[in-house]
Amino acid sequence: MSAGMSVSEQKLPVCPGKKEKFFMGEIKTDRRVSRTRRLMLEALMALIEERGYENITVQDILDRADVGRSTFYAHFRDKDELLLSWFEHLRSLFEQQKEALLTSRSTGSTPDANIVLDLFRHTAEHHKLYKAVAGRQSGEMILKYLHRYLNGLLLPVFEELTKRRRDVPVPVEVTANYLVGTLLSLMTWWLDHNMPYPPEKMEAMFRTLTRPSIEAALGTPVADNSEAVNNTAEGFYRLFIDPLCCAGR
Repeated sequence: MSAGMSVSEQKLPVCPGKKEKFFMGEIKTDRRVSRTRRLMLEALMALIEERGYENITVQDILDRADVGRSTFYAHFRDKDELLLSWFEHLRSLFEQQKEALLTSRSTGSTPDANIVLDLFRHTAEHHKLYKAVAGRQSGEMILKYLHRYLNGLLLPVFEELTKRRRDVPVPVEVTANYLVGTLLSLMTWWLDHNMPYPPEKMEAMFRTLTRPSIEAALGTPVADNSEAVNNTAEGFYRLFIDPLCCAGR
């Protein structure tokens, strides 16, 4: 070992083919992990529809998924954590959209992001499961999780667009909290009334309800002649990127 170098810094000799075998083994392990997690989640989803979340035990999940107890606890702390893993793909999509919003602000391009519509579509696609947990302790847990996550997603966007301004009428953390609360309240109403409108209509109504609030909170009223622009999804979501984008159009 060379003086001053740690073990981790040494370049150890690798036998021909060993590196390839290592990565192939890693891929197989990742696939097994993904498959095991998917089996447990699918078991939980099926059991929720059959019995309701509160009536399910970890043992029920193990029996349905045909996995051992040690395997379950190697992946999840409890059934609550397993349930929340259901949102992993949605969380990944939202993270991509947040980056698109922030990138659009710096490049001036049109963002290809609509977090609100995607949430309504996800709810519609899985409405049986949402309704199976809604109004119960598990439903409150999911709403709290979504509120905390979406608030954390929006806050950096608002902080970025207002960081050079000193005259924002409402603190950005208040604005973000208000928007998320409104969105989740609207989503809950929609589910409780058996989704009387399609996701696209719900997203459009959310825009209509909240656009004046965003403008007031950011202190950037949109010019009268830009009304047509801001009645579109593009116009609304550009408020998240640049509140002055539409003035004077």
